[in-house]
Amino acid sequence: MEVTKPIVAVIGVGLMGGSLGMALRLRKYKVIGIGRNLKKLQIAKKTGAVDFFYTDMKYAANANIIVICLPVNKIVETYKELIKFVSNKTIICDIGSTKYTITKKIKQIIGKNKNYPYFVGCHPMTGTEKSGITNAVNELYTKKTVVITDKKENKKIKPVVKMWKDVGCNIAFMSPEKHDELVAFTSHLPHIIAFSFYKIFKDKLKNNSQIKAVTAGSFESITRVAKSSSDIWLPIIENNTKNLKKVVDEFCNQLNLFSKNFKNKNKLKNLIDKSVRNDTK
Repeated sequence: MEVTKPIVAVIGVGLMGGSLGMALRLRKYKVIGIGRNLKKLQIAKKTGAVDFFYTDMKYAANANIIVICLPVNKIVETYKELIKFVSNKTIICDIGSTKYTITKKIKQIIGKNKNYPYFVGCHPMTGTEKSGITNAVNELYTKKTVVITDKKENKKIKPVVKMWKDVGCNIAFMSPEKHDELVAFTSHLPHIIAFSFYKIFKDKLKNNSQIKAVTAGSFESITRVAKSSSDIWLPIIENNTKNLKKVVDEFCNQLNLFSKNFKNKNKLKNLIDKSVRNDTK
């Protein structure tokens, strides 16, 4: 006998939410899409990302699991809105790229109120520089890691853990503080580097259009994520400035090491040898 899968409400059916909806529906979950833009929700339905869609958040109350797929500055306010309609039988999670501030504020909202839905912070380590439902793909989460900032042994989060495993994710458990410290380096810093590099490129392009003719693979690799939206990345940076300041300074120091040793062949070779990526990933 087939076990009935949970109903999942995805709030924000863009690239991440739409891709999650597609992956869940392939695994026989029922997916409710909730958003503000009716045309985009209709596209989500047409492309197979949702079974039903609504512009009113109250319909999330019909779900067993709610996944907030919105920019990090909107997650806490969305939780506040949801508790008007959603019982403690529903579990709420997010996919935000920062965790500490979000989980802290939501825990403060919940306090000792046992009637509020449980919240578990999640961050799937996946995505692209593109955005919107038209760029959603059903394999976005396959073989990717999702960080869950809760205790592994917490029985309340089992449905969410199973959901992520069902769409093909590996699971990593860590504290919100540790998550923000690590992704400041592995995710947020690379975006700042890309934005900075592309800003310099645009300034140079104004004076010499020929620079476009000599952009190739390495240029595309370092600037790919510079296509990302400030609507997404400004709140992320604002939410993780303490950790980012440390890794940005660390990166600048490393650049200065190269700059200081351009005329010292042995030291420059040593710097390069220590920096070469030689793994097979």
